[in-house]
Amino acid sequence: MPLSSASVLSGATLTPSGGSAISFVSAGIRNEVNTLNCSNDADLRTRRQIVCSTREPRPSEGAPNGYTQARATAFLKFPLELENGNVTINTVRIEVAYDVETSASELTEYKVIAAQVLNDSDFSALFSSLSLA
Repeated sequence: MPLSSASVLSGATLTPSGGSAISFVSAGIRNEVNTLNCSNDADLRTRRQIVCSTREPRPSEGAPNGYTQARATAFLKFPLELENGNVTINTVRIEVAYDVETSASELTEYKVIAAQVLNDSDFSALFSSLSLA
């Protein structure tokens, strides 16, 4: 199905199945920027990482309700050893920004729809071949 007519489910429940667990452990919290770095391997060449950060809403006269949006980000890093022996880092960034008046159920709905965009076949060509068709 083309991207221009893609569909996702509203009110869906998503559950990963199969596969094997990859355990991540904390490499430390950087409180000055509300960041937690987790990794799965001691070897820097093969270490997968998840860097999580948050930004609290702040008062802002220009914002619709007087506050900036809350923001949570997960930045995933996947090292890949290339045929020439060099290592590159492939990345995925997940960011959720929302108004403080957003309900928990609305926020859950946003995340479920976003997860479908990452996994639904309607969006496969967007990520695999950079196609907007």
